Amino acid sequence: MRRKNVFLKKKLKYGSSAVVFTVLFIAVVVLFNGVFSALASRYGWYADMTEEAVFTLSDRSKEFVADVGAEIEIIFAEEPDLLMADDDMRYVYTTAKQLEEAVDGVAVKCVNVVKNPAFFKEFYSTSATDITSRSVVVRSGTESKVLTPQSFFVYNEDYVRWGYQGEYRFVSAIMQVTQSETPVVCFTGSHGENVTGAQTLAQLFYDCGFDVREIDLSTEEIDEDCRVLVIFDPVYDFIGIEAEKGSANEIDKIDKFLDGFGGLLVFEDPEHSGNLKNLNEFLREWGISYRPDVTVRDLSHSLSTDGFTVFTEYQSDDTLGGSFYSDLNSLDTQPKAVVSKASPIDILWEEGGDLSGSRKVSAMLKSFDGAELVENGGTRERGAYNVLTMSLETRIIDNDKYYSYVMAVGSPTFASNNFLVSNAYGNRDIIYATMKFVGRDGILADIDMKPFDDYTLTMTTKQSNAMTAEMALILPVIAAAAGVVILVRRRRS
Repeated sequence: MRRKNVFLKKKLKYGSSAVVFTVLFIAVVVLFNGVFSALASRYGWYADMTEEAVFTLSDRSKEFVADVGAEIEIIFAEEPDLLMADDDMRYVYTTAKQLEEAVDGVAVKCVNVVKNPAFFKEFYSTSATDITSRSVVVRSGTESKVLTPQSFFVYNEDYVRWGYQGEYRFVSAIMQVTQSETPVVCFTGSHGENVTGAQTLAQLFYDCGFDVREIDLSTEEIDEDCRVLVIFDPVYDFIGIEAEKGSANEIDKIDKFLDGFGGLLVFEDPEHSGNLKNLNEFLREWGISYRPDVTVRDLSHSLSTDGFTVFTEYQSDDTLGGSFYSDLNSLDTQPKAVVSKASPIDILWEEGGDLSGSRKVSAMLKSFDGAELVENGGTRERGAYNVLTMSLETRIIDNDKYYSYVMAVGSPTFASNNFLVSNAYGNRDIIYATMKFVGRDGILADIDMKPFDDYTLTMTTKQSNAMTAEMALILPVIAAAAGVVILVRRRRS
């Protein structure tokens, strides 16, 4: 009888130990998971397995922000745990935390706007400023910029979230509040330019860190910090040698600006091009010639039923025009570049233009072969026509090369809101490529938007098997080790 009681006692002892161990082990696992999840949420411990590396900060963004060399605060108006629980703000907060970790001088702060609205009073720049719990403030010194959550994403025509541009938006805001070596872009005025139509293009320059200004060349001089001069859809001609006084000669000012290694972007409308005698005569010196009142139509490669909104063809990297967007040429599928009611642009020479023979001219975009030219409602001829060209002048000073360029576009529609905002088209990338050539290291053309098209994990089979093995073995190994310890202790007891 005593032997049986002893046996039962040992069985109860060991059984109780097993139950206690099981309960404790489960509790430890749950506690570990909770603690790790909290730390991961707070410090951004995530493995980015998305194809576009949406959650990974690019080296280029780190370089941009590091080069600024200023103290920068990124302020969120909500608590960290709530930001991470928000489908949109999780992306934004993760990027901000990565910037903080990667770049000295960047600090991320979270202040609940509901609990502490007074903190945000200094950031209300106008009566229209609205700071909500999903707003983000970028501050450096006394300068600040309030960003909306929508500005970090790209949406399609149906307002469906299409891609993430958080790096681009943060770096743009940082450049704007630090104002470090801000280049200037000037849009000409007083010639009936389409100011409304140019707003999207102006915003693009602004987002890329440019100081955007309007200039009346007949009365003002071009700022010495100006890198790009934009002529957008003028109706009336520019003053040339007929000016009563030299200070009013607009063509001469443009010429001197390009002599100083500037860049000129010209967007002419076929309907108004015939009015621009002086401007077009000047452009001929750069090897390009618009055909007034003539438009390109392509019924086989068109976005519209009338055939006037044409898809264009990229040029190869071995051409001057194609070399500007070599990154686009390297893609398996290039985004479509579109222009509507465009004038064909004739190239007067390819190499060796002007007196010194240092100017080259090339097509950047052409219509597809088989397009037709339409004048007064009738078809004139068929072929492939230049709708965007690039003229480049190279000069060598003290063994260094310096460039001036003129980009001519056959229609202002190339920079319209529909084609420039949507990432479905390559128009914005073409403009970016031109900005990039201006020579500013801090231009944002190198920071890509990251699309959400494919949510499939892109791990290799080897990586997947390795991670599966690691996750499958860690807990069993811990459990086995604990079991061995208990077994040894039982035998010794």
